[in-house]
Amino acid sequence: MSEGDDKGRVSTKAVSDTVLERDEIHEEWEEQYLTPEMDRFYDRAFDEIARRLHAPRGARLLDAGCGYCFHAVRLARHGFKVTGVDFSDAALAQARRYLESVGMVDEIEVRQANLLDLPFEDESWEYVHCWGVLMHIPHLEQALRELARVTKKGGKLVIMENNMRSLHVQVYEPLLRMVKTVLGRSKPTRRLTERGIESWYQKPGGEMLVRMTDMGFLERFLGQQGMTLEDRFAGQLTELYTSVPVPAVKRALQQANALYLDKVAAPGISQGNILIFRKG
Repeated sequence: MSEGDDKGRVSTKAVSDTVLERDEIHEEWEEQYLTPEMDRFYDRAFDEIARRLHAPRGARLLDAGCGYCFHAVRLARHGFKVTGVDFSDAALAQARRYLESVGMVDEIEVRQANLLDLPFEDESWEYVHCWGVLMHIPHLEQALRELARVTKKGGKLVIMENNMRSLHVQVYEPLLRMVKTVLGRSKPTRRLTERGIESWYQKPGGEMLVRMTDMGFLERFLGQQGMTLEDRFAGQLTELYTSVPVPAVKRALQQANALYLDKVAAPGISQGNILIFRKG
């Protein structure tokens, strides 16, 4: 199978989808990434996204792959009229419970939809947002085409993905693989593709893809869809805290992420990258 061949990925796509539909993976993500310490980081990151978008209050925004709607709520509080979509019924059920708990059921619409076939007309959204979702989609090109298709001319697409050239990927991950090899522990299947470094992890229900993305590929491919990269800045410097069992060290790493976003925000060495594209 060639690196650019999507046809050979039908079976792996089905396996990845099966994992992402389950409650277990969303509960794992909530435990790792949706802590009070991370809430402060996300608040700061979405303050920065809103500042850089310069959107008028009441602008319509599609949150593609909304999950539990934690970020949809942040965007709504910045004045966007948000519709969140996700293909996982388990995630949407939790999203509705969360929206009810924060009193925003009537402010944010949620509906089931697949990023590979969005149920919207061409150029129907002023703003489109997709945070940490594309890294799990084997058919990346089709998802990008759909996100670009539904964005209005003059509208903006915000993507957050992991950067394959970050310090985390280039330094920490090779060390972790070496340690696992020495200890005889299982490692994910890993491939270098034109999209980035693609790793398949064993999870309840099957395998799940996690991609460390080539940012140049994103810029080139979306450029072919009429999208121009307007801005790029750092998200998280590292997700090393997910592997550290000591709470104090965990908190220190999370604080370092927030400090890096506040004081540096250079995307080149940062694991998380936030990209803003404008449709010409």
